[in-house]
Amino acid sequence: MLPGTKEIAEREKERLILEFRETIALQQLCNCCIDAQATVSFSSVWQKGTLSGYLQAMTPSYLKFLAVNPLGQVMIIFVTDGDSFHFVSVPQKKQYEGNVSGTTYAKYAPAGFLPEHGFYWLIGRLYPGRIQILNVSHDLTLENGYWFEVSYGNGTRSLVLFDDKQRVIRRHIVINAEDEKIFDVLYDEYTKDTCPLPGKVTVTALIHNSTMEIRLSDWMQSPSFFREYFTYEAPPSFDRVPVQ
Repeated sequence: MLPGTKEIAEREKERLILEFRETIALQQLCNCCIDAQATVSFSSVWQKGTLSGYLQAMTPSYLKFLAVNPLGQVMIIFVTDGDSFHFVSVPQKKQYEGNVSGTTYAKYAPAGFLPEHGFYWLIGRLYPGRIQILNVSHDLTLENGYWFEVSYGNGTRSLVLFDDKQRVIRRHIVINAEDEKIFDVLYDEYTKDTCPLPGKVTVTALIHNSTMEIRLSDWMQSPSFFREYFTYEAPPSFDRVPVQ
């Protein structure tokens, strides 16, 4: 359920919309990449657990996560470029690979999540594109919080909780054409940099009834990657398992 909101004056709406658009524009000038330690906790009808390791990402859709054991040995490798993905289980000596539009990926990725913009979902920013702001209202629980109802014209719309004081996004809810809330992301524990990054990201897939919490720390300053970094080929001794 959403917290209560109240309407605001038109003059205040105009000020907030201008500030919101300025913030989004400035975010596009921030660094293209992130590199941090990560702890990922997940719970769904299929599985539950916690993985710790390292997360690297690059605009617009490149992600790599390496899970390690307490001895620092790599146990799991997940890589995606926003089009295809590779999931490597080192103990099983298997590499699962497929397309992000397939049923296997959809089983774990929440409805409403757009893999082609995965970097932006991860760091609490709106992905590039022309947006229409449909409404603005004041959140009753967060003094400096304002809900922006926005549309990219792709069949869904979003409710975005904007912190007017810190100039960051606190929550992003995706609503489908049937007016159902299908994807909910909370952003918290932001860094205090010129380009703030969330230290805690909580993702809820409302249709699958699954949750995932990502905690990020020890950020590398101004990392830089190339596309080729976000590919991986397991050793020849590993079984390659194509998935739909």
